[in-house]
Amino acid sequence: MKRCDTWRADRVRFAVSGQGAQHFLSAAAARCVRLENIRCTGTGYEATAAGADLLVLYELADKGGWEMTVRTRRGPGRFVERLLARPGVPVGAALFLVLVRLLTGFVWAVDFGGVEPETIPALRQLLAEQEIWEGAWLTKEKLSTAQNALSAQSELFGWTSLNFTGGCLVLESAPAEFRQVQPQPSAKSLTAKAGGEVLSVEVESGFALVKPGQYVTAGQELAASQKLDRNGTPVTQAARGRVIARVTAQYSAEIPLKQTGFMLTGRRQEQTTLHLLGTTRQSEEPDIFAEGITQIEWLPLTAGRLALPGCRCRVTRWEQAEQTVFHSEETALALARRDCRRQLGEQFPDAVIREQQMAQECDGKIARCTVQYVFAADIAMEEE
Repeated sequence: MKRCDTWRADRVRFAVSGQGAQHFLSAAAARCVRLENIRCTGTGYEATAAGADLLVLYELADKGGWEMTVRTRRGPGRFVERLLARPGVPVGAALFLVLVRLLTGFVWAVDFGGVEPETIPALRQLLAEQEIWEGAWLTKEKLSTAQNALSAQSELFGWTSLNFTGGCLVLESAPAEFRQVQPQPSAKSLTAKAGGEVLSVEVESGFALVKPGQYVTAGQELAASQKLDRNGTPVTQAARGRVIARVTAQYSAEIPLKQTGFMLTGRRQEQTTLHLLGTTRQSEEPDIFAEGITQIEWLPLTAGRLALPGCRCRVTRWEQAEQTVFHSEETALALARRDCRRQLGEQFPDAVIREQQMAQECDGKIARCTVQYVFAADIAMEEE
C-alpha cells in the first residue's frame, strides 16, 4: 500500500484501471468513500475524492489488483499539511500571540532612564499612589493621571514624561530650568554681620563704601544703595555682592554626659506585599511600633535576567524608644567641639578657618567647650 501525506481539505482527481474496475467503485462506496464526477475512460474510471480517503482508495486498489493513479491534487500544500499534522504547533503559536497581546497590558519593567538615583524612591512612591508598579494592569486613564501627578511636582522632578510600550514603562526626565527675573531696584544696602579686616570687595551693584585693608564693625554699612550724582540728584541702585573679611568669632557649647532621647532599639518589622499580574497578596500585618523609622523598597521579580510582570513591596520599620545614654568625658567633649563648628557653619557657610583656640572642661556632669576661630568669610548681608 502506498503512503500519502494528505489533509482532509485536499481534493484529488484519480484514475483507476484494470479488469473489473467497476467493482472498485462499489468497494469504495461500501467503505463510505464519497466519489464525485465519475467518468468512464474506456480502460477504467476517473473520479474525484477527498484527500482524507486517499489511503483507503490505495488500499482497495492493492487488494483488488487495480492500478490507481492520482491525476491532480488541490489543497493547502505540503508545508501546511506538515504543520497541521502537528496541531500543537499552530495552537501553541496562536496561544502565544494571544498571551502576548494580553500580557503586554501589564507592567513588566519600569525604566527610570537617566533619573538621579536619589530621586527614584520618591518617583516610586508617587507611581505607587497611582497604583502603578511591576505587575499592575496599565490603562490610558491611569497613565494620564500619573503623568499629571508628575507634572504637578515639576519643581522636584523637573520635566517628566511617561511612555508605556511592550510592557515596559519608560520615564524620561530632564532637569527643570528656571529663569531668574531681576526684581525692581530697591533701597537695599550691604551691612556687616560681623566685624573684621576687609580682604576683598566684590560688589556687583550699588556703591562700595569700604576697601581692602579697612577694619569694619558689626552693623557697619559696606555698600550703599543710593548716591548723589553731580547735580545732587539721588541715584538708586540695589546693593549686591560679597565682602570677604578676616573675622575673629567665639562659640560655646555644653553637652551633658547623661542624655535622654528617642533612639533605635535594634528591633525591626517587615511586611511584604506581592504584586503579580494584577493581583496582590500581602503578608500578615505586624504590630506597628509607636515610634520608628520606615523604609519602603520595591523589588522587581526576575527569572535570571528575564523580567517578570510582578514585584515585591517590602516595608521595613525600625523601632525607636526613649532611652538614656551615658557619654564618656572624651565623647562629650568631642560632641561639644562639633557643636561649636556647627554654629560657625550656620552663621558663615563659606568660612575658611585660619586659626583656632580651644578651651575645654568637664565637671563630671556637663562637658563645656569654647572655641575661638579666626577665619575668612563673606560678612555682607542685605538690609533695607
